[in-house]
Amino acid sequence: MNQHDAILAAIAGKITPVVRRYHGNRLAEEVPVGSGGAWECSVSGDRDLTVTFKLITGTAESTGVGVGFEFSDWSPKNYVLLPAAVYDGNNFAVMNTKYPPLWRDRAEFRADMPTTIVPSPRLGPGSNRIEQTTGDTAAPCMGFYSPGLSHGFLLVTEQGSRFGNHGLTVEARGGGARFLVTAPCVREFRQAHCAQVPSDDRGVSWKVGDSITLKFRIECFPVTNLQALFDRFCEVRKSSLNPSVRREELPFSAGWKIVEEKYNRDNWVEAHGYYKLAPNAHTTFEVAENPLCFLWQIGWVGGGMMTLPMLAQGSEETRRRTRRNLDMIFDKTQAPSGFFYGIGDGEKFYGDGFDRPHPHRLHMVRKSGDWLYFAIKHLDFLQKQGAAVPAGWPVAIRKLADAFVRLWERSGQFGQFVDVETGELLVGGSASGAIIPGALALASEFFKEPKYRAVADAAARKYYEKFVQRGITTGGPGEILSAPDSESAFGMVESFVTLLELTGDAFWEKASKEMVRQAATWVVSYDYRFPTGSSLERSDARSTGAVWANIQNKHGAPGICTFSGDSLLRLWRLTGDPLALDLLRDIAHGIPQYLSRTDRPLSPQMSPGWMCERVNLSDWEEASGVGGNLFGSCSWTETALMLTTLEIPGLYVQPDTGFFCAFDNIEVTRVCGGAGKVVLKLANSTKFDAAVKVFSETSEQARQPLRLNAWMGWQAITIPAGATRDLEFS
Repeated sequence: MNQHDAILAAIAGKITPVVRRYHGNRLAEEVPVGSGGAWECSVSGDRDLTVTFKLITGTAESTGVGVGFEFSDWSPKNYVLLPAAVYDGNNFAVMNTKYPPLWRDRAEFRADMPTTIVPSPRLGPGSNRIEQTTGDTAAPCMGFYSPGLSHGFLLVTEQGSRFGNHGLTVEARGGGARFLVTAPCVREFRQAHCAQVPSDDRGVSWKVGDSITLKFRIECFPVTNLQALFDRFCEVRKSSLNPSVRREELPFSAGWKIVEEKYNRDNWVEAHGYYKLAPNAHTTFEVAENPLCFLWQIGWVGGGMMTLPMLAQGSEETRRRTRRNLDMIFDKTQAPSGFFYGIGDGEKFYGDGFDRPHPHRLHMVRKSGDWLYFAIKHLDFLQKQGAAVPAGWPVAIRKLADAFVRLWERSGQFGQFVDVETGELLVGGSASGAIIPGALALASEFFKEPKYRAVADAAARKYYEKFVQRGITTGGPGEILSAPDSESAFGMVESFVTLLELTGDAFWEKASKEMVRQAATWVVSYDYRFPTGSSLERSDARSTGAVWANIQNKHGAPGICTFSGDSLLRLWRLTGDPLALDLLRDIAHGIPQYLSRTDRPLSPQMSPGWMCERVNLSDWEEASGVGGNLFGSCSWTETALMLTTLEIPGLYVQPDTGFFCAFDNIEVTRVCGGAGKVVLKLANSTKFDAAVKVFSETSEQARQPLRLNAWMGWQAITIPAGATRDLEFS
């Protein structure tokens, strides 16, 4: 038995190199590579495996090679993972519908709605094969957890070769399964929005002497539960096979100024006193042909979130306009149920909608949950600032918190959609409301109301049992049915960390760390090689830290929808979890590079200050869309940038330990340290002046929870473009 086969023996596995001949995009013939024949193959290494193919006689047309990792003792109960693409084999209920997917027929509504997806690559009834590319994943990796064998398996590969991205295939057949990496990638079907369509993949031509080397990292390990699969993934997600090189592009403070100017230029609606979501028709579902042109949404995409950074760090004009925006929210958008209408145009407001109002007064609970979470932050900020707060604002927010309590008491869940007027649960079963426990926990502290904390605790524990322990979080966006997604994952992190801070309960530390490791599967771990000439290749974008949307809308994006990710910093401070800090550093640092600027427009469609949600690694919008399709301004990504500039320090320092971490686009090096102090050199290599917010504390202070809106106490250090500055912290 070969050394690498011995590694896989515990789960009845073996490695088989193969040559594959294609007819168009369909497999015509597959032959194992052994002694003799036109091909030779050498295999070396064990956990770090290298496989080299070489054509030694003749020619080969429409051909590719692959390495199969085969398992004979396979169970359909095995959990299959391809990060950001496949969770539990995507073996969920399927609904064949046009975009945007939504339950529109009241007869379909269910409180116990199963996890439901549009046609997608999956292992389940009627589908025994998943075909993806490395560009469909947040890290070029696939694997599984076998509860029957108490083992896990992960396979990490390179992004691709001279032929393009590698193919990642999982096949279940005859009681066994195979995880196959191919070069080039040849799929019968690729995913496109709500369907699978024939791919344009083809084999390649080979001549004598042509060769290719494929490299892998194999992880086969005993496990006692599913979480161990995510834990091990996070240990290998930053493999040397796929490097990441940091580049400083735009300081947070400069990015803030550009976005603030854009919102006052392009987004302000003077007649009704609010900031609309975007100046163009885009994925907040504004439709140019529709005279209503839904211009505002309270949650999900930022309408009740963007006002916090604008109020806190905007110009006098911005703050004045923001107060008018908040007046509109409180005066016009609360329904009789206590929930807030999800969408409107400044005059008319509706439960929710895309290009028209949803039927049956549907309202996605995530939107009101987002608003409750951020409304508490608004009220706390205004109180600490000593600003006047209209008497009706806290009353309205208590009414919203009470609406969630009633929903929980009646239904035992927050569900996904409710009737906005009555509060009746219409569609349940998802983790769409993952932020709500955190929001209620904040409300319990702000209003000194114990029942909010009790419901928050009970609901968060139910989310943990129903979703985290199953390895899926679902239904965060309003147009994916209840598919697995990153937004509910990070909403869950926010809630768990908030409960940890307020209770100190060890259970919430455990839950937070586990959820962070599941959320990490949605975060790009390396710098993708974008196609030459694409928008992101021309701008030298580094994809590390981009956050994938969901298994349906297969794109990465700048930032978390729609948070700064400060919960990751708060978790790291209390627990020292290195993964939380690493994720936040990658996510926050990467966001500014996707901001279109006067000196660097990202595409002809992108004006200065506009940021698009597309960081396309996948070809879900055709091959020409990879690294491109930057179609216009997206409110939520711009809101994520604004929140990052407010809630994430540019530089974090612990003088007594000498630890420091730069989140902003600056270079920081240690000059000297010792005896409770450290001297750091801050270098601004960008073309923009930087005002770097510094958060300095001792290691003892770091063991205490951060107070709400702690950023109010941070100081900004100015560093001109191209300059350096030494700072001493003691």
